[in-house]
Amino acid sequence: MPDLRAALVAAAACLPLALAACGDDEVGAKPAPPTETPALWNPCDVLDAALVEERFGIDATEHAGTPTKPECRFTPAEGSGEAVITSNYLLFPGTLEEAWKTMGQPPDADVRAPAIDGADGARIVVDATAEQLYVTGFVQNGDLIQQVDVVDPAPYAEKRVVRGVRALLATLSAHAVQSGAGS
Repeated sequence: MPDLRAALVAAAACLPLALAACGDDEVGAKPAPPTETPALWNPCDVLDAALVEERFGIDATEHAGTPTKPECRFTPAEGSGEAVITSNYLLFPGTLEEAWKTMGQPPDADVRAPAIDGADGARIVVDATAEQLYVTGFVQNGDLIQQVDVVDPAPYAEKRVVRGVRALLATLSAHAVQSGAGS
């Protein structure tokens, strides 16, 4: 047994030398790191802090995400107790109704279906609790479904927030129609 163990140790010690001798001196180029495809667009291309202030009465800072992760977010000054607004999108080859069925909304959810110019469909979901107001809106233009989320701590103005979400959906839909996105 000791001879076998010694032979294995010797072979293991020689293995790196043998492997080093196997190749040419020239080493091929390393593969380039994977790149992410830029997104279709960023909702911040059309939404801005001035529109958020006009519709929600919030002095907010815009955060546009990155070219490959284009989440458009508006945050108020720290400690202000104001709403946070986020917008993003997804490409979905079906209808908004088909996408809606996969979202698992409870049957008693407060769901509204506003008419949005140029859109194939729209939904706004409102969930008001004593502590917070949650409003999520969806607008579809072809394969493009855009989303707006608002989280507003109490005290909140539900009607104003819902009107603001509807206005942002209308702005996003108009931009989608104008740019041909989702076609």
